[in-house]
Amino acid sequence: MKTSYTTTDEEYSALRRGVGLIHYDGAGLLKVTGPGATAYLGRVGTRSVDFLLEGQSTSSLLLREDGTIVAETLIHCRGADYLVEIWPAQASEAVPHLLSAAAGFPDVTVDDISAQHTVLAVEGPSSFKIAQKYLDFPIASLAYRSCAAIEWGGGTVTLSRTGLTGEYGYKFIAPSGEADRLRAELLAAGAVACGKDALDICRMEVRFAGLEHEHCGGPVTPFDVGLQWMLDTGQDFIGRDALEQRRQQEHRVPVCWVADASLEAAPPHGAVIAVSDAEVGSVTHCVWSPSLARFIGTAVVDHAVAASGQDFRLAGTGTAVRTVSAPFLTATSLDVPLG
Repeated sequence: MKTSYTTTDEEYSALRRGVGLIHYDGAGLLKVTGPGATAYLGRVGTRSVDFLLEGQSTSSLLLREDGTIVAETLIHCRGADYLVEIWPAQASEAVPHLLSAAAGFPDVTVDDISAQHTVLAVEGPSSFKIAQKYLDFPIASLAYRSCAAIEWGGGTVTLSRTGLTGEYGYKFIAPSGEADRLRAELLAAGAVACGKDALDICRMEVRFAGLEHEHCGGPVTPFDVGLQWMLDTGQDFIGRDALEQRRQQEHRVPVCWVADASLEAAPPHGAVIAVSDAEVGSVTHCVWSPSLARFIGTAVVDHAVAASGQDFRLAGTGTAVRTVSAPFLTATSLDVPLG
């Protein structure tokens, strides 16, 4: 994904107050079919898909045998098949991981269709007005985490209501040969091209964990980034036994924090967080929030101090940071009715 097209401030403003266009360049896409598809997806992913009806979507994690995360995925049930969508930064490992796992399921076919399709998205409080142009039913009927097949450009496009900013968001999974034309249409309709930098800020503000950022220098488990809510303990998924053992062990846990307004530069990854002179944790990720006019971030801290409202200091700077409950801010789309 491109980091930016204009400036991060302009692109952030589009995502928070208008419509941003995101090109998920390099996203992984796999089509899963066959009578054993639900069993396969329940094994390779941490959440069951048995409950998914046609037109519904869900998120799921892919884990290694040791319980560490390979990728976060979105799974779209399209009736005749499931479409597995993977964040671009994680696709290079996740795609072969899923293809390899399919060898144990003779009644499942997994096809890598990443090269044949492009993922474009519009996000922002006005994005629904653009998405409505491609639907022949009211946009309000397309619920969050649902998808629909639409006919466009002489082919079929999967349009899903999903996103990472907390604002209204809609993704178009289109044939790659038509992607440039679709992108041009979305821009002509008022969307502003946005890169990964602005998206990462919005993502942090509403606390969607960014796996490539929020780590302590190596692979992470769902507990390390606060994604344990994505574990369906009733599922016999890959890595489950390792996670059960880890649950009994002492480890640092993730928290969100807001820095004092006097902090002038982002603390580096791994910066020590302390109480008096005692180290209690370290910074995992930090961004500047234009809406809050200060640095915000995540850290991992000792169990004993893992609570909202705790005051810490960044070692070496003396700057105060306070832990807060997520999200950091309320998305503006909550005040904008659909339709």
